Amino acid sequence: MSRVDRLICHVLPRAFLMALVAEGRLVELQVVRRDKPGHVDGIFLGRLERVMPELDAAFVDIGIGRSGFLRAEDRAGGEDWPPPGAPVLAQVRHDDEGDKGPRLSMNVAVTGRYLVYHPVGSGVSFSRRIAGESERDRLRGHVEGLLEGGVVLRTAAAGASAEVLRADATNVMERWEKIRRQAFDLDPPAELTAHVPGERDPIARALRDHGAGLDEVILDDRAMARALQDEMDRLGEKIRVRWHNGAMPAFEIDDVAGQIDTALAPRIVLESGVEVLFEPGETLCAVDVDSAGAGGRQGRAPRRPVEVNLEAAPAIAQQLRLRNLAGAVVIDFVTMRSAYDRDKVQAVLAEALASDPVPTQLYGFTRLGHFELTRARRGPTLAAQLEALERSDD
Repeated sequence: MSRVDRLICHVLPRAFLMALVAEGRLVELQVVRRDKPGHVDGIFLGRLERVMPELDAAFVDIGIGRSGFLRAEDRAGGEDWPPPGAPVLAQVRHDDEGDKGPRLSMNVAVTGRYLVYHPVGSGVSFSRRIAGESERDRLRGHVEGLLEGGVVLRTAAAGASAEVLRADATNVMERWEKIRRQAFDLDPPAELTAHVPGERDPIARALRDHGAGLDEVILDDRAMARALQDEMDRLGEKIRVRWHNGAMPAFEIDDVAGQIDTALAPRIVLESGVEVLFEPGETLCAVDVDSAGAGGRQGRAPRRPVEVNLEAAPAIAQQLRLRNLAGAVVIDFVTMRSAYDRDKVQAVLAEALASDPVPTQLYGFTRLGHFELTRARRGPTLAAQLEALERSDD
């Protein structure tokens, strides 16, 4: 998957719809509610309610109406739990862990464009996509000693200069100090990040996650576009900011609207006529590759099964991320008898999934010829998010 080079933001009264586009292809659609803001990555000063020894975990009141769930492995500072009523500084990692509420971690992370700062962590670690030892040694030399705590170098840090990394380190430290100061000014429970300007801004977060490769940001809200342009000028950014006020909707650019419709349909048709059917369930998603429409054309010989599957694999990877499908995924590729062909398809699928920020585990082909993988759950599916937004507008 190519780098995300364009962010198109459609501003609605109740939500931001943020399209991440790579060379004209919709990679991800983020639905960020304005009326019901999420809590993931928010940093809270909570109050410990009770410890559950049988779970080796505790419940923490963070002031959102549901207690957060803190596991022992996500605790920081000593082996014993603090007493009930003690303040707890924690960050929401995942929202709504069933009956347990949002999952918390005391290993707070402040994310920059090139690095992630863990104030209570230690050492330097790397994104798994920064593979070369020489590059890791170079980056380690640039960031060691810059911050007191732990540092994780993000994928975007590959090739970054010492000056760029120092500037990012300074930025995350300044942000952390603003957040930390709120812990002394507020009584628990309270969300600290909500009191720091820009920390809960979805556009700022998108710029942190993709700014290293972004060429352009398009917004259809004039005031927001102007404020973002002023911020880009202040920071000396080269990212273009454009206010879209044309006759056509912003999501007509790059046919984002059409690509969203495709992602909501059960079946997609590739250029060659290959069809891919998605059947999501509660815990398992079945994907079927059908080559019926991709036979020989204009006197050409029929396509081999491996050719069909090699075309389908990147499309499947794109749709899993775009649709935000999670859990077990079983793909019924067109049957291939050759182990060599199956390995080629698996390699192409793995490469296409490598840019997905959501952890995905590939298990390979089963004895029946199906391909199995799992994708971590990160919120509702795209269809469920858009449906919930539509209901709220009724």
